[in-house]
Amino acid sequence: MADATVAYQNLFLAVLPPRDLALLRPGLKAVELQHGDIVSEPGQRVTDVVFIDTGTVSLLTTMQDGSAIETATLGRESIIGVLSAIGDHRSSVRAIVQISGGGWKIRASDFRVAVDKSRTLRNVVLLSSELATAQVQQIAACNALHSAEARLCRWILQVRDRIDGDVIALTQEFLARMLAVRRPTVTLIAQKLQNAGLIRYRRGRIAIIDHEGLERLACECVGELRSKSRQILSELG
Repeated sequence: MADATVAYQNLFLAVLPPRDLALLRPGLKAVELQHGDIVSEPGQRVTDVVFIDTGTVSLLTTMQDGSAIETATLGRESIIGVLSAIGDHRSSVRAIVQISGGGWKIRASDFRVAVDKSRTLRNVVLLSSELATAQVQQIAACNALHSAEARLCRWILQVRDRIDGDVIALTQEFLARMLAVRRPTVTLIAQKLQNAGLIRYRRGRIAIIDHEGLERLACECVGELRSKSRQILSELG
C-alpha cells in the first residue's frame, strides 16, 4: 500500500485530487523496473496497471522472424495497461524496460473498481490512452520517413526529457533494436555525433554534450511529441 505522504512523479498520479487518489492508494504497490524486464507480451492478459515514475519503457512491435521496432517510448507521462479499466484486456505489443527506474502498480481489477467510482479517473484513462495513441502514430510516421540519424537524435532527446539527466546507460545492441537498424549503423551514427561534439559514447553510456546541437539534427517529431503531451496533460488540470 502506498504511503499517503509519497510524492508521485508519474504525471497523472501527481495531479490527482486527494479524493480520487484515495481510491487508488490502497491497491498501489511500489515496483522496480530493471533494464530488460518484460512488462507485457503480445496476447498476454493484462493483470496489473503500471504508473511509471522514473525510467523508461519501450513498446515494441515484433515480426514473425523475431525482428522488432520501437513504436513508443513511455515515461512518467504514461500508464501501462490503462485500457484494462474498461474490461479484460490483452496487450497488443511487447513492453520492455529500456532505462531502469520504478513506479507503482495496481491490480487491473482494483483499478476498474476505482475508475467506476470516479469521473476524474475515467478522464485519466481517456487522456492516457489518447497520449499513448498519439505517440505511436507519430513514431510510426517517424520510422517510415526520417533518417536513422534523425531518429537516434530524437530518441536520445525523448529519453532525456523523461529522466532529467544527460547520461543514458544503454548498449548499441539495444539501440539497434529500438531503431530497427543493424548495430554497425548505430556505431557509425554514434561516432559521427561524437566527432561533432554532440555526445560522448563509451561502454554502453551516452553522455549528452551539446543538447541544442542534438535538437537541430533531430526530426520534427521531438517538438510534435512534446507539444501533444503538454496539450493532453493540460486537460487533466
